[in-house]
This record gives sequence, C-alpha cells and structure tokens, in this order.
Amino acid sequence: MTKADLHQLVDHLPDQAVDGAAILLGEISNGRIDPEQAWFWTREWQQREREADEDLAAGRVTRYDSDEQFLAALDERTKPLDADA
Repeated sequence: MTKADLHQLVDHLPDQAVDGAAILLGEISNGRIDPEQAWFWTREWQQREREADEDLAAGRVTRYDSDEQFLAALDERTKPLDADA
C-alpha cells in the first residue's frame, strides 16, 4: 500500500472510525507500535481479546497437558459425523 492509497482510505473512513484510526497511526508514526503488529490494535481484534479474557475469567477454556492431547482432541472435534459408522 502506498501513502496515496492510505490517504484514499482515510478519505472514505466513516466518521466514527476517524479517532481510532488517528490514534493507531499516531502510535505507529511515533514508534510506539511496530507497524508489523498494528493488526493487534484494531478495534475488531481488541474486541476479540476482551472476549477471550472474559472466557478465561469465566472458566470457559480447556487446557491440555501436551501437544498430543490437544491434537487428539482437535481431531476428535473435526472428524465427520459419520466417521465412526
């Protein structure tokens, strides 16, 4: 993306997104956020982070003692419904 492309995107931002975009761009240009990590600071990603924190706090998580246990559980959850038939 070029700076011209970015200017065009900014021109098309909805009014309610301008403040958030300005803060993010300011943090990047001041060197406080690595541009390669800027995705983490988007409104959408931060909302998902808050949801994950809520799930952790409420105990809505599953922990596995090993990679093998995790992969076995993943395989079990993703196999077709008729795989045992």
